[in-house]
Amino acid sequence: MSLTLEKILVKSLTDIKDISNTTITKSDIIFCLMEAIGKDKSYIITNHDECINGNQLTKFNFLLDSLKAGIPLAYVLGNQFFYNYKYYVNHNVLIPRPETEILVSEIINRGDKINKSKKDFNVIDAGSGSGCIGLSINSERGKWNVILSENSHKAVKVLNKNYKSESRKNCFIVMSDWLSAFNDDMADIIVSNPPYIKPDSKEIDKNVSNYEPSEALYSADGGLYDIKRIISESKRVLKKDGLLFIENGFDQSKKVSDILKENYYEDIDIILDYNNIKRFTVSRNS
Repeated sequence: MSLTLEKILVKSLTDIKDISNTTITKSDIIFCLMEAIGKDKSYIITNHDECINGNQLTKFNFLLDSLKAGIPLAYVLGNQFFYNYKYYVNHNVLIPRPETEILVSEIINRGDKINKSKKDFNVIDAGSGSGCIGLSINSERGKWNVILSENSHKAVKVLNKNYKSESRKNCFIVMSDWLSAFNDDMADIIVSNPPYIKPDSKEIDKNVSNYEPSEALYSADGGLYDIKRIISESKRVLKKDGLLFIENGFDQSKKVSDILKENYYEDIDIILDYNNIKRFTVSRNS
């Protein structure tokens, strides 16, 4: 029997209602259907009476079964949209979060203001992972020099695939343990979304702890070890008056600000995410 797009959606929604504690949504099912038939959402909505072939149905069922097993949607699909761009992801990198888009916008806005008087403008994305932060900046500001720094060989494979997804200028990948590979006084902006979760945290969602890379999630010293390293190393690598952007945990803003003050950063600014959580800390190298 041929199945139409509408019948598949209705049947799938009925099936997931029988799964206890599921977080699967109608939107998730539509994304799986889009991936299976190679069409966008508007096509599915306007062609709900269209039948799909056996290969497409097999692929859809595989994707949906993966979701039912608890695998995050981005890993099921192998991609995630971020800042209007589509990035390849797998379990070796974190899934890009919508709130991190705020960080990209802030960097672009502030960078535009300080770049007016500079011939060369250098941005380092420390711990790039999928590259969603640095590559989005590069796509938006192609004249800036954007350096993607990553220490994990597995993550670099993902990063390189996203790097090659479009023609790039003034954008470079560097293997580095945080900022150890960089010269003094070379960066106008450093940005990092480092590991910042306490190893024994009870706040983390199981879908995150079970599937996303632990080395990109957890940090020693109450979640602050890597942030302390980045702040310390950025002091050397940043130019005078260069800006440091850090994403931090929901309860770390005060501690991060104190660490910045101890390292003689100035003009410390806290930026809220979409849930009014103090998620980002910006400071100036004095």
